[in-house]
Amino acid sequence: MKRHQSLVPISRQHHGGLLTARLLQHGAPPYKGMPTTATAKREYVLQFYKEHLQPHFQLEETTVFALAITASDILAQQARQLQAEHRQLEQLIQALPEATDTALPDKLHEVGQLLEQHIRQEERVFFEQMQQELPKDELQRLEKQVKHHLA
Repeated sequence: MKRHQSLVPISRQHHGGLLTARLLQHGAPPYKGMPTTATAKREYVLQFYKEHLQPHFQLEETTVFALAITASDILAQQARQLQAEHRQLEQLIQALPEATDTALPDKLHEVGQLLEQHIRQEERVFFEQMQQELPKDELQRLEKQVKHHLA
């Protein structure tokens, strides 16, 4: 299904998240200009979290999730689950500096798997449900909120 304009900016941000998620997982191919060692990947994901994920999570929680919680029981349940995953990702990422060298690859893999699963759930299930359930005027109001947040 084509993404409604209100969700397009968030979907575009997901691209960088998916690349990062794949980079962190075991067996990831080398990506041009991206780190290849576990230590460098840790530094990369910590910076990515600070610059991209934290603002992205805030955007989703204050706009899309806030609307979903009031829209329907199904959307509210999905939004609460996705928000819980945000907290779980934050905890996993914030624990990376304490990971030992031997545990670090597995910890990075765990972050990468959860991040990928989370984004795919938002894109394939949650956003699709939002577009099906919400009236056009609600989606237009959401679009204004997202644009305002990003301004």
